[in-house]
Amino acid sequence: MKIKQIEELAQSFKSWLQDCEDFPEIYKYENLINYRSNWDINASDFHSMFDLSFKSNISNKLWGGSINSAKSVMLQFIEHNPEYVRSMFKDLYNENKDFSLRVNRFAFHCDHLLQELPKARHKPVEHRHNPAVLSVYLAFHDPDTYGIVDYPSFKRMMEILENQSIPQDFELERIMKLYRGLYKVLQGDEELLSLHEKCIPEEYRCEPGLLLVHDFIICRKHYKTY
Repeated sequence: MKIKQIEELAQSFKSWLQDCEDFPEIYKYENLINYRSNWDINASDFHSMFDLSFKSNISNKLWGGSINSAKSVMLQFIEHNPEYVRSMFKDLYNENKDFSLRVNRFAFHCDHLLQELPKARHKPVEHRHNPAVLSVYLAFHDPDTYGIVDYPSFKRMMEILENQSIPQDFELERIMKLYRGLYKVLQGDEELLSLHEKCIPEEYRCEPGLLLVHDFIICRKHYKTY
C-alpha cells in the first residue's frame, strides 16, 4: 500500500463525512455498544447472554439476520452444548495462542457441532461461520486489534491502493495486518477522526478502533461516496 494514496482517499472520505446527513454505518456502533453491555463469557445462562449480545434495534446484517443466520445457528449450538461453545469463544479470544490456529479451530468446532445437532426439520444445512462472521466476533471483543471484514470491499480497496499481494478471504491474519496499517494512517488525521465522531449519535459513540477502517473501506465500495 502507498501512504500517499491512502492520504488522498482519506481527504475524499473527509469531504464526504462533512456533507453526510445520514451516516449509513451507525448500526455497527449500536451493535458494538450492545455487545459491550451484555457480553460475559462466564454467564450462567450463556444462551440468553449470547442472544442479547448480538441483538440490534437497527440492523442484524453483520451476522446475517435473525433467522437462518450465523446467530441462529450458534444459538442452536449453545442449546445443544453450551459449555463446549463457551470454551470455543474462550479459545478464540485467547491472545496467548496463535491467531490462525484460533480461527481455524473455531471453524472446525462449528463443523463438528453441526454434525452433532439432532436431525430435525429445522436443522441448518451450514453453520454460516465464515471469515466475515468470525471477524465480527473478534472486532467486537477487541476493536483496537481487529476489524470487521467485508472481503469484496477490502479487495477493491487493495486494488485501488495497488497492493501487489492481496490476501484471500480466509487469510484473516494478513487482512488484519493491512487493516492496522490503514488505521495507523487514518488515526493520524485528527480532522477525520472528529468528522467521523460527529456522524455517530452520542449514545453510540466509542473509540472506533478498526471499525473506522471498515467504514473507510465499505463507504467507498457500497455507497459510491468518494
